[in-house]
Amino acid sequence: MSEQDPELVAGSQVAGYRLEERIGHGGMAVVFRAYDYRLDRQVALKVLTPALASDEAFRRRFIRESRSAAAVDHPHIIPVFEAGEAGGVLFIAMRLVRGGDVGSLVHRVGPLPAERAAEIISQTASALDAAHARGLVHRDVKPANMLLDRSQETDRPDHVYLSDFGLSKAFLAATGLTAAGQFLGTLDYVAPEQIEGAPVDGRTDQYALACAAFELITGEAPFRRDDGVAVMYAHLHEPPPRLRGRRPELPEEIDAVMAAALAKAPADRYRTCREFAAALRRALGLPLGPDSGSRPAHPMTEIAMPAVGSDVRPADGDDGSGAGGTDQIGSREPEAPAPAGAGHTAYLPTDPRGRPQPTSQSGPPRAGAGERRGRRPLFAVLIAIVVLAAAGGGFALASHGHGNRPVITLPGCTTATAAGTTLHHVTTAAVGTGGSPYGAAESHRGLFTFVTIGNAVDVFRNGGGLAPTLVRSIAASGAGRGLEVTHDGRFLVVAAGSGAIVINVAEAEQGAPDPVVGSLSSPDGKGAVEVSISPEDDFVFVTLESSAEMAVFNLHAALASGFSASDFVGYVPLDAEPAGIAAGGKYMYVTSVAGRLSVISLHAAETHPASAVVQTLKAGCGPDRALLSGDAKVLWVTDRKSDALLAFSTPLLRTDPQHALIAKVMVGEMPIGEEFVDGGRLILVADTNLAGLKSVSANLAVVDAADALGGRPALLGYVPTGLVPRQFALEPGGGILLVTEQDSHQLLALRTADLP
Repeated sequence: MSEQDPELVAGSQVAGYRLEERIGHGGMAVVFRAYDYRLDRQVALKVLTPALASDEAFRRRFIRESRSAAAVDHPHIIPVFEAGEAGGVLFIAMRLVRGGDVGSLVHRVGPLPAERAAEIISQTASALDAAHARGLVHRDVKPANMLLDRSQETDRPDHVYLSDFGLSKAFLAATGLTAAGQFLGTLDYVAPEQIEGAPVDGRTDQYALACAAFELITGEAPFRRDDGVAVMYAHLHEPPPRLRGRRPELPEEIDAVMAAALAKAPADRYRTCREFAAALRRALGLPLGPDSGSRPAHPMTEIAMPAVGSDVRPADGDDGSGAGGTDQIGSREPEAPAPAGAGHTAYLPTDPRGRPQPTSQSGPPRAGAGERRGRRPLFAVLIAIVVLAAAGGGFALASHGHGNRPVITLPGCTTATAAGTTLHHVTTAAVGTGGSPYGAAESHRGLFTFVTIGNAVDVFRNGGGLAPTLVRSIAASGAGRGLEVTHDGRFLVVAAGSGAIVINVAEAEQGAPDPVVGSLSSPDGKGAVEVSISPEDDFVFVTLESSAEMAVFNLHAALASGFSASDFVGYVPLDAEPAGIAAGGKYMYVTSVAGRLSVISLHAAETHPASAVVQTLKAGCGPDRALLSGDAKVLWVTDRKSDALLAFSTPLLRTDPQHALIAKVMVGEMPIGEEFVDGGRLILVADTNLAGLKSVSANLAVVDAADALGGRPALLGYVPTGLVPRQFALEPGGGILLVTEQDSHQLLALRTADLP
């Protein structure tokens, strides 16, 4: 870096730090020992290259993600004091650790005693699992990133710090700030899924940790070769060498432990890094110690771990569990399909409930630990050009597509519709509404359906036949759009004006004269469209079509203390015409009809709305409504200006957005609403024909979700409807689907058993 920016030398100042000595460098940064004027201490100051600092998008992402990484408070993760920008220079200030790194130690003294190696691995594993629980994946675990803070007591082990979080390696590759297709990792420790460009998770770090363990014990990485391509080939195809082949005095059990942690398929490795470390210690006859995992150590054969695919995701207090708990990564809610060992592809198609679906590219059943059958030859994966980075050990490669699955392009604007059979045998019935219906929602007991009709909410009683019966209308000024019932079933929240109206469900069902309990208003917002409610029912999120924002309200405070202006938390900034919201796990996904899709940290939206957007990407010509699969791994989006239904991998939306589109199905004219039917097997799409084209009719497209994800023809046909079908509500039990018909002023009921 000093050649590119000669001013950054000893004696220079960055923010409140004086650079004293250059102590390290890599492909993206230079590290200085520096003096902190403000706190009178020495720190390690990592300064990024000018090429990275000059990119505005990277600067914003870097600062946000570095601070998120710093939020992980763990005794074996290097403390980060500050991350920011000063005078066009991006920097991270960290604790200065004076004991050197483990890589230099091994280079200097050779193989370490097995007990010392196991202690270093245990501490590093503990740090990694803590990071994984917060949604971070390191992606470059190696001995050089394990820093030693040597104990002054000879009978105590070294204290290990894991370093080099927060440089957003996946973001660099996605934004083109590196060479085309560059993988930012270190070749000797790279997992097979990283080479293939597949989603990564904590088990990717575990593989690298196992490579590091091998090096600490033998003095050499397991797949050391003279040529970079040969190293990659070995990671992909060759079984790991036996530790006892180089250290025959070690117990026999150690080779089985290493084979599991170095398995080609992530699913064949241990659940967590600490489980691997515990197994290693057991094999060596060592006590587990405080940094070892407490669960039985065994290769992961049952529980699917989440494929995070990111070195850093904003934490903002997220604990990494899908339900907001504190479980470690092995037991938390999966975020993506676990890769199948054989026939491993970048995107394994699943049904909406996350079950793998066979495709023409799928291979044979999964191989055992340590092998992958049916894998492609290396040169079918890579163009045979490998550029080893001069510093940091990274390498660049060009890939034919992304795994086995071809890249799917976003649709352009069109009025063309897909040809499909008319499904005349599907039984339907209609009932009139009190106005022009828009949104619909079911009460939790399934006895009533609520429908917005402009300045009121119609209440229908279910169960009297195929179509429900209109029993009353509740005055609710401006309540003409989306609505949702809280998870506890007590309140109905209806988008209205600059926020939402809150209705007591029991009172609405029982005929109380005024069941409206209050309203939520934002100071400058307008054009409320859709509503989403946090899993604990504490917060309400409302997209504001005319303000290009999402308003956030504290529902818990409003219900506890009476509705007031203080219930407004803030705005999440979005692109023009935000519309649909889908929420699941730690994230929300918001569509903007102007053509964008935003990924939002749920926790950050509740606490710091202005900085809650994790990713924004182009998502078609006019993305409108969003629907999450039950496992939150696939996001289905209707594209009203492309006449298409799109499917996105949610992990890839955050980590590799250019490859996140995994399915595209052409449907009818101007699709908007969508709903799962038959447990997620089918998706029904409301083709509104809002443009009034005479050549087509409004209808419901019936799509087979698994066929769509598997790349097969998925449109099963169309169900005729009245004018402008808009939104859906599925009655409990799933036997009857209700559809609002905006211009027919009707609520259509459909018997789902008649669907193909």
